[in-house]
Amino acid sequence: MNTRLRFAVTLVAVAAMTVACGGGKSSSTAPTPSAGTTVSSAPTSSAPGEGGAATSTPPVAPHLPWPTSPVTVTHHPAVPPVPVLTGVRYAAHPREGYDRIVFDISGAMPGYSVKYVTQVHADPSDKPVSVPGHRHLLVVMNPAQAHRDDGTATVTGVHHLDLPNLESYAVVGDHEGYVSIALGVDHLAGFRVGELPGRLYLDIAAG
Repeated sequence: MNTRLRFAVTLVAVAAMTVACGGGKSSSTAPTPSAGTTVSSAPTSSAPGEGGAATSTPPVAPHLPWPTSPVTVTHHPAVPPVPVLTGVRYAAHPREGYDRIVFDISGAMPGYSVKYVTQVHADPSDKPVSVPGHRHLLVVMNPAQAHRDDGTATVTGVHHLDLPNLESYAVVGDHEGYVSIALGVDHLAGFRVGELPGRLYLDIAAG
């Protein structure tokens, strides 16, 4: 009986050692990703609503159904003081599909008109003015001036721009309460005009 008991104990010990060795091997194996887990050696990005990595193709400018017809907005600020055009800023917005030009105004917002013209003329001489661009928009502000009370100009000259559609702007008139600015564009395109505190902006479709 003692011999059989020792033999049974030996068998139990061997079995326990086998189970222990098997457990150690499984813990050294790399875990398998579960369903839904993404494994990647480099970050990727996708366009909204699309799968796969994003490519380097530049975004396509959206078509903006803006009109090309003249716009006139009337304001009657109390003068003096006459609103002063103090600066001009501009930037391209390729993802949104337009070029923007901003006119900084000191004082109340003047009235304004924006329209396409076939020829740019200086005010008040009415002489033709060469402004870079295949088509031209004319912005006229009233009452407004582009100079200080001592006669020093705040904005003047012809300026070349490097935007997709807006190629240039030029101050072509600053006379008797009227400021005229011509915009040269590469091609006929729709536009929109808006106001913010202290500024007037014009967006021109670039596509």
